[in-house]
Amino acid sequence: MKWLTRHVPSLLAAVTVVAGAALDARAEEPAAVAGVEADAAKIRQLVFDMEKAFEQVHDYTTTMYKQERVKGRLMPREEIQVKFRKPLGLYLKWTGEVNQTREVIYVKGWNDDKIRAHKGSFPDMTVNLKPDSSMAMQGNRHMITEAHFGHAIGVIARDARLSESRPQDGVYYLDLGEKVVYGARSRCIEARTPAGGVFSVYYAARAKVCFDLKTKMPTRIQVWDADGDLLEDYGFQDTKLNVGLSDVDFDPENGEYNF
Repeated sequence: MKWLTRHVPSLLAAVTVVAGAALDARAEEPAAVAGVEADAAKIRQLVFDMEKAFEQVHDYTTTMYKQERVKGRLMPREEIQVKFRKPLGLYLKWTGEVNQTREVIYVKGWNDDKIRAHKGSFPDMTVNLKPDSSMAMQGNRHMITEAHFGHAIGVIARDARLSESRPQDGVYYLDLGEKVVYGARSRCIEARTPAGGVFSVYYAARAKVCFDLKTKMPTRIQVWDADGDLLEDYGFQDTKLNVGLSDVDFDPENGEYNF
């Protein structure tokens, strides 16, 4: 129990939705792009196209790059290999310098709806935790149940519909054009709420989304608060859709895993 008290709080310090790296060279994205104020209806339609495209996705694999601000502190950048299958199955393995070899599995309805995870470093131990437990959430802005394209796109689409129904909020959109983001030719758009506005009803005061021109899946998602501080930066590289993942990909007994 002493080991659990000391180590389990950091066991899932990096679990979530979705990943990124501020100004990472591999994103191949210019540091500053002014953008052009765009027709709101056209930008919202791009968001809804992402939502529709995800309906055709049954599973995917991707490399996620994640950086989040938690309790006022910008956490270190993480690199995570992800497998996802609908309705909600996730396998994550940390492959970068931070939390290297950590593994997490979550399948809705399996394992009493708990995460199975191990921290990867000595002394290692496999544990089961509720996704919303304080131990699982420490160092994270999101639960693992939100760590997939469907959740991220859903939040973006929700805010798009909200701004459409509330024109008085003054949300405006920028078209940042096309560029290569994490190796994929992407279209980038941005939504902003006016300074001192009603951003609190939206997910963030400012949000920037890049999506693959071919698949419509996100390649980078960044959000900032009203003070201009980066809250989340998630990048996605080498995404492969509908690869035919099976039960063994979400089984801790998989011989390729180390639970």
